[in-house]
Amino acid sequence: MYLKKILTYSKPYKYHYILNISCNFLHSLFSVISIISISPVLSLLLEIPDKKEENKITFFNFFNGSFDFVRKYFHHYIDLLSYQYGKINTLAIFCIFLMVLFLIRNIFRYLAEYFMIGIRTSIVRNIRNDFHKKILSLPIIFFSNKKNGDLMSRLSNDVNEIEGSIVSSFANIISYPIMVFFHLFTLFFMSYQLTLFVFILLPLMGTFISIIGKSLKKDAIGSRNQLGKLFSVIEETLTSIKVINIFNAENQMQRRFENISECQKKLSARVNRKKELASPISEFLGSITMILIVWYGGKLFLEKKGMEPEILFPFIGLFFQMINPAKSLVNSISNIQKGRASVERVVEILKAQCVSNEKKRYKSIFHFEDEILFRNVSFTYNKLVLIQNLNFSLKKGKTIALVGRSGSGKSTIANLLTNFYNVSSGEITIDGTNIKCLKTRDYRRLLGMVTQEPVLFNDSVFNNIALGREKIVSMDSVIQAAKVANAHCFIKKLPKGYDTVIGYNGNKLSMGQKQRISIARAVLKKPPILILDEATSSLDTESEIAVQRALNQMMKNQTSLVIAHRLSSPIIQNADYIIVLEKGKIIEQGKHKYLISKKGAYRNLLTLQSFL
Repeated sequence: MYLKKILTYSKPYKYHYILNISCNFLHSLFSVISIISISPVLSLLLEIPDKKEENKITFFNFFNGSFDFVRKYFHHYIDLLSYQYGKINTLAIFCIFLMVLFLIRNIFRYLAEYFMIGIRTSIVRNIRNDFHKKILSLPIIFFSNKKNGDLMSRLSNDVNEIEGSIVSSFANIISYPIMVFFHLFTLFFMSYQLTLFVFILLPLMGTFISIIGKSLKKDAIGSRNQLGKLFSVIEETLTSIKVINIFNAENQMQRRFENISECQKKLSARVNRKKELASPISEFLGSITMILIVWYGGKLFLEKKGMEPEILFPFIGLFFQMINPAKSLVNSISNIQKGRASVERVVEILKAQCVSNEKKRYKSIFHFEDEILFRNVSFTYNKLVLIQNLNFSLKKGKTIALVGRSGSGKSTIANLLTNFYNVSSGEITIDGTNIKCLKTRDYRRLLGMVTQEPVLFNDSVFNNIALGREKIVSMDSVIQAAKVANAHCFIKKLPKGYDTVIGYNGNKLSMGQKQRISIARAVLKKPPILILDEATSSLDTESEIAVQRALNQMMKNQTSLVIAHRLSSPIIQNADYIIVLEKGKIIEQGKHKYLISKKGAYRNLLTLQSFL
């Protein structure tokens, strides 16, 4: 089932596969011709006279007789050349002829690899593109069960394994049997006795290798999973280096990494040793077979049963040439067994089901006119109830603030509103339409979001502010958005201004600067609905004041859902409505002054923060 998915990526390149197989066939054809052509040269050197044999019409004699006819034709041609140019010159002519044959043979071998490289790189590109596209389409909740390092390992190492083990092997499994059959047919054409003898010996090679191949898959899966864990630890180390250093946990983290690395090393070594075992065993068995052919062919020659040196030596050379495609065929089967583990890990993501079914989203939306309504909304994740029977309304042009302790459900509400999560029961409507029925891209055009941790990309300031804009954005509009976000002053002081590349996640900027760029991005989008999720909680006092000014400017006449930890923030105190949450339930709601006068949970939280 998993291999079928990878095979679908091969369909657009079927003509390239045909070219690859054709070139392999021609390479095999010229290999056979070049070896058979040695026979006349040997007859010239050994001066073997033609023998008159009685023609007995049998099935096997038909092939031997046909080969003798070809051989005698070459002998006659050699005699003519020898008579005209002399034996030494004739030998030189045939050597040049053989060189040309070997040159043509290797040209077709290169062309076969040339087309295969194009197939491999194209298929791997398409798999990576689809993998990344799938990640972008999956719901946020999917990633709560997946580690980023493991996903990176699947996209890099597993896809590379598919390229090396699976994609190349597809063509080999088609072309190499043709090459082996072609060689065997020619061998049968030369001497049916020796070829039948070979048929008895060859199955031994496949039997031994198949035993090794069956045990590869299990070890390969374990090795790939451990590699994913290894990438996850590296990612955790890079993102948490300050915490590791301050708690002197370097040795602990190193031991953890080394334990996983050692486990992965053992599994990887086991897989590769079993894989490499196939090659020497097949070569050893091939060598034994060749020695037995020499013995049996020599026996036929000594017993004068139709075997001659000029046939025996090319026969051995041709059989020796057949070992490589036969060995490659066996290795290809072994590689597919090894690569199936990587295929399963990649296809698992490619076939991952989206929680939200886009086909059911049939309505478009372009404007926000009246209100957003949460009606009896509940949300459960992993049997844990995060939101219970929530009811509130957000009118156009108003600001609602969600407050409460950590884990009270504030961010979950924002994720439900943005449709990152689907409600377990109840409904969220916008202007009377359930958001489940709205086309996701259309609905999210109405939304803007500023989060606690600003998300920036290793790109220019301009491109970060203009993120997601489908139409060409002018510099003037970006500058205007930056001025509203109180960011223009520091941006123009950067080395290249708005063209400055700000590094991975904006690491060349301070936290306050990064937050103001993310606000400028939201300002440029001009969304009817704005979500602020702890937008100032991680800032120092000076940066918070600058960001607060930017937010106040942006929120004028804006419909806003604000999540904040600091209740002393002017955004919270000036909100049109404040909802106090605890364990996913609304325990208080109203304006700031009313909640203060009520002397309930809101005032207790405010007092506690003032005390701290």
